Amino acid sequence: MNNKLIIKTLFISLLTSFCLQAFSQNTKKDTTLIKLKNEIELLKKDKVFKHASWSICVMSQKTGKTVAEYNSEMALTPASTMKIFTTATALSVLGGNYKFESKLEYSGKIDSNGTLHGNVYINGGGDPTIGSDRFNSTNADVVLNEWIEKIKSKGIKKIDGKVIADAKIFDNQLVSPEWTWEDIGNYYGTGACGLSIYENQYHIYFKAGNFTGDSAKIESIYPEIPFLELTNNVKTGKSNSGDNVIIYGSPYSNGRILEGTVPLGKSNYSVEGSIPDPSFFFAYYLNKKMLENGIAITQLPTTLRIMKLNKETIDTARVLIANYFSPNLESIVYYTNLKSVNTFAEHMLKMMGAKKKGEGSFDAGAKVVGDFLSSKKIDIAGFNMNDGSGLSPLDKVTTKQMAGFLLQFINDPAYEAFYNSLPIAGKSGSIASLFKGTVAENNLRAKSGFLSSVRAFAGYVKNKSNDMLSFSIIVNNYDCKPLEMKSKLENLMLLIAELE
Repeated sequence: MNNKLIIKTLFISLLTSFCLQAFSQNTKKDTTLIKLKNEIELLKKDKVFKHASWSICVMSQKTGKTVAEYNSEMALTPASTMKIFTTATALSVLGGNYKFESKLEYSGKIDSNGTLHGNVYINGGGDPTIGSDRFNSTNADVVLNEWIEKIKSKGIKKIDGKVIADAKIFDNQLVSPEWTWEDIGNYYGTGACGLSIYENQYHIYFKAGNFTGDSAKIESIYPEIPFLELTNNVKTGKSNSGDNVIIYGSPYSNGRILEGTVPLGKSNYSVEGSIPDPSFFFAYYLNKKMLENGIAITQLPTTLRIMKLNKETIDTARVLIANYFSPNLESIVYYTNLKSVNTFAEHMLKMMGAKKKGEGSFDAGAKVVGDFLSSKKIDIAGFNMNDGSGLSPLDKVTTKQMAGFLLQFINDPAYEAFYNSLPIAGKSGSIASLFKGTVAENNLRAKSGFLSSVRAFAGYVKNKSNDMLSFSIIVNNYDCKPLEMKSKLENLMLLIAELE
């Protein structure tokens, strides 16, 4: 055999081997994609989806194109996956190192006897973390005691005036008008106030009755909320019934109606509600601690909002006593997505509005997010944002918008901080129990969403070809129990992770 023939034979052999390998890889890739698409087809025929509106979109970083989709341009209620837009935008627009600043100030003059002839102002900076137990540096008593020491260092022993909460950095609309009545009295419906404390929550501790159907008694309330009026209709449920208490009440109203059940055999059982007027409670709490520390105060605490309603004079000339900075935004975003903290998301949204639009409101914050999506070349037709947390059933998003935004955000300088905030499959957050022992474990990262008749997931996963995929799945109005729907969507996400 001559040399030319040998070279030709080797070339053909190598070419054949390469083609067979490529064919094998493509066939494998096609097979995993077919499995995903077949599952989508099966779900279309699934009886629990008969009355549902649902959508899925999966996109590839390598190609920038859609890998698989169904109804990807249908606008649906996203529940807490809305936090993806809020937190990612906040990290990019405000910066991961951004810190909320709160100030303690005084007006008037201090005489030689240590009497302040004026007022003490708590000038809120929209910080949602003071009093939160999620951070090491935010203990409310530590913060306020440090402030009181600063007051004393000014020589102030008595205040011939009052403690005033100034929350004007945000508007007075604590909650989104589109939130439902059964949500806004509960801990997850606290909204956003320019001056917040304890994540704007209080705890009601119940003691169950001796038998199912007995009245459940209130043992205590912490922290003590002044002027709170509770109508307690809570009963004793079954021993495994969990927390089924709903607290009804509106912002700034001290009346609260408690309905539902607590488990049989429980005492000191905690149910959390939303503080009616967070800024007033902050002023009341600082006033209380100042009195306990020997600083006399001649007038009762109040807020700028109340003073404006009463047409009282508000001091504009103030002197700084102390300031306080929150943990950085990156750490706040981490807990917002990991634990799905609604109030953190709402404060971020309003702060974006305050900083970029000059108005600390839900509407202004939503405009900032809309502008940011447009800057990422996302078509926002059909997008409707009423809040930062996704608690509104009137929020509307398409899975194409969600997956497309996630894909585009990979190139944003804030991407790493955002990516690290998402719950990890089999490890943390709402997906800690999912995907154990699969290719998705410790790989897939996603924010979940859950409202009545709404299940959603959105995030990232690397496929077997090391291609980062972004995905969004939203189901509205399904006909099965939430856990069954969660299982079906888990299966879909696993098929996405198994793509070649």
